[in-house]
Amino acid sequence: MQNMNYYYDFSGQKYNHPLSLSMNSFDRKVFSRQTSLEISFVLRGSYEVVTEHISHVLREQELVVISPNEIHILKKIDPDSVILILHIDFDRIPDTLLGSCRNIFYTTICNLQNNRQLLFLLKEELRKLIVVLLQGNVNEGTDLFELNEIMMKILCITKKEQSHSFEQLPVASIHHDNYIKAIRYIDQHYHENIHLSDIAKTLSFSNSYTSRLFTKFTGLPFVKYLSYVRVRESLEYLLECKASIEEISGICGMPNSKAYTQIFKELYGITPSTYRKRFLKNLLPLPGNEARPMDFTKEQKELMNHVFQLDNYKECLYRSKDVAIEKKGDTLLCTLANHEEHEFHYVQKRDRVLITIHPVAK
Repeated sequence: MQNMNYYYDFSGQKYNHPLSLSMNSFDRKVFSRQTSLEISFVLRGSYEVVTEHISHVLREQELVVISPNEIHILKKIDPDSVILILHIDFDRIPDTLLGSCRNIFYTTICNLQNNRQLLFLLKEELRKLIVVLLQGNVNEGTDLFELNEIMMKILCITKKEQSHSFEQLPVASIHHDNYIKAIRYIDQHYHENIHLSDIAKTLSFSNSYTSRLFTKFTGLPFVKYLSYVRVRESLEYLLECKASIEEISGICGMPNSKAYTQIFKELYGITPSTYRKRFLKNLLPLPGNEARPMDFTKEQKELMNHVFQLDNYKECLYRSKDVAIEKKGDTLLCTLANHEEHEFHYVQKRDRVLITIHPVAK
């Protein structure tokens, strides 16, 4: 059963909106690939991110931008790790707003040593997004214009600001290319009647060596991993069509509905029919057309407040390695590289702005 601690889901999929935000402590079991841009930000602990080109451990308050259609997995390292994951699904944005997004986003690791500026910019937008969602809970509705503004700002930042050096680093494991090739084969043929021998033939290895290699790097036997992929790929059918559980199990390649339900419960802790009912229930209007707020728990708020300093929220106007300028009310706070702080108080009068500067007392 998946670890549901700190679980939160603002799912745009429910409303055919491109943006989805989730917080969870899941231990992912299988590689995935989606048409969306993904930004994964570690709130607590550490996760290993593995893609077709890189493998790297993300620490607290570091993030990875994963480009659309990049096969990847996030593996939890510390038991109490929590991660915030943002998806922007290009399939749900009209072409007239985006044009062609092909080859303009890149998978990039962002921390204080690499892509520092991009890390600060994206963290600020994530903080704004969380503030909007929290305000939506209070006002019983999320401001769609603010949500869309933040979403488009994130796309602009990731398109323009990316540095491409990190993904060109060599991967530590000499077997990386082989097991990624196996994962890619499963990703493309999971709905077919494939066997371990098909993987071995693709890699030009023996069945026994392929089995050991696969289990070593995925942590799962081939048959179990294939079943997990099939169930994961069935979610869209389960939530967005009226096909029966038996039909869906056949579409995704599972032998029957019993086997499908068993694996589904292993992955998600509930049956597929219950999963579908909960999703549909969230779409139903409340009595009197009341809004259905996306509530955060006390623990979730405390964790996000620790990471994003929500109680003392200041809008970041500019940040570089030498200076940071933030706004709170009518006060601008400037922090220099030597950590010296100054407050800028300003008053706007018609065609001019009056500014007074005061050092911040230590």
